[in-house]
Amino acid sequence: MPVTVDVCVLGGGPGGYVAALRAAALGASVALVEADSVGGVCLVRGCVPSKAMLRSAEVYHLAVNAKAFGVTVSGVQADYPAIRARKDRIVGQLVRGVHGLLDEAGVTLVKGYGRLASPGVVEVDWGGGGDLLLASQIIVASGSSSVMPPVPGTELPGVIDSDGAFALEEVPKRIVVAGAGAVGVEWATLFALLGSDVTLVEMLPSVVPNEDADVSKALRRILLQQGVKVHTGTRIDSISKHRGGLRVTLAQNDDASEVSATHVLMATGRRANVENLGLASAGVAYTRDGIPVDGCMRTNQPNVFAVGDVTGNRLLAHVASHQGVVAAENATGGSSVYHDGAVPACTFTHPEIASVGLTEADARQQHGEVIVGRFPFQALGRARAFGDTDGFVKVVAGAAHQELLGMHVIGPGASDLVAEGALAIQLKATLGDLRETIHAHPTFPEATAEAAWAAINQPIHMPLQRVRAKASE
Repeated sequence: MPVTVDVCVLGGGPGGYVAALRAAALGASVALVEADSVGGVCLVRGCVPSKAMLRSAEVYHLAVNAKAFGVTVSGVQADYPAIRARKDRIVGQLVRGVHGLLDEAGVTLVKGYGRLASPGVVEVDWGGGGDLLLASQIIVASGSSSVMPPVPGTELPGVIDSDGAFALEEVPKRIVVAGAGAVGVEWATLFALLGSDVTLVEMLPSVVPNEDADVSKALRRILLQQGVKVHTGTRIDSISKHRGGLRVTLAQNDDASEVSATHVLMATGRRANVENLGLASAGVAYTRDGIPVDGCMRTNQPNVFAVGDVTGNRLLAHVASHQGVVAAENATGGSSVYHDGAVPACTFTHPEIASVGLTEADARQQHGEVIVGRFPFQALGRARAFGDTDGFVKVVAGAAHQELLGMHVIGPGASDLVAEGALAIQLKATLGDLRETIHAHPTFPEATAEAAWAAINQPIHMPLQRVRAKASE
């Protein structure tokens, strides 16, 4: 007999389970359909487990370099199976936490693959049979999947995606990472810190190509210092077996070269999961790139919403969660709108990268004249004490009113520092607001205020001539 609920959510990732919790909190009866584990790719095979492993790599790196801090350490080893076990424990704890939240909220968790059989009807296939759910409102949160590019040899053993990288039982001796976006550079950093011979290949002219140009240049320099071989403006032509490993053929313009590897990690993008959802059966418009939605996260069908990666826009877990809240509030009779002008993005390399708003190039294109301020961590007391002085904070503002248009950070704690920039852009704050806000000392956020002072050529802890020289470049 069909189960009737107010809201049915398809997909238990960071968009789906948050939507279910919010809808339940607003008094709706909610069913959440998930075939795998709640938490989705982010919690189980993405954001959280990769950060747990990166933290282990950072601790190992710190121990190896402990002498610089006046600490003598001997016999330091990276125990990769133990690193993986720690990651699994963290994931398990968080997954159980989400289950507890759903139970406490009264959300009905339905195991299986959900598809829209017709408007207002969800069919759930759980392998041995099926169930029907009747729902007045439906939220699609089916996420995305990694995509293998059409390169000969990707089917060979040792060629993996990010899921395959988590399954590795030991640190790869020699690995080629294809793609220098967030996923690619994070894995490159992780393996380099643990002692792998890493080659990073990117088709575009720069690493982390979506970031500000200054950040991209800084990260390339840091990766090279960490021993990563960086090839930009380069594509992988083919992968073949070679002496018990793999041979990767690279092409840059008309030049070709070869790299030997034990593994090749393809980190070249993701695609919205729009197949086998029955979208056409419910009259929901979609393309292979995702489901179009309006600011309320509503599709072309008034009772069907879509959130997160399946929309094909800003594939970020925190965006999916925020959109899940917006969709749930609208599905339960409220009025909420998603705004994407102040969406932070973080890349957990070592050191971290974080940004919000416009890059300097985009700001100049959209606003004409802008002012820019940078403050290096080398000049910051907290960074000196911390022993990590790579990077800087950069602010971009409109020239006329000094409204903050963008903030870009590469350095220690960047993912935490960017929150101030996101709030400032959300509240339409100015450089003056940043300068006049008292920042605790000694802390990393002081660099944000210092960058705001530098933007008006009145630095506090940096020589004036250095700022003027930078401004004239």
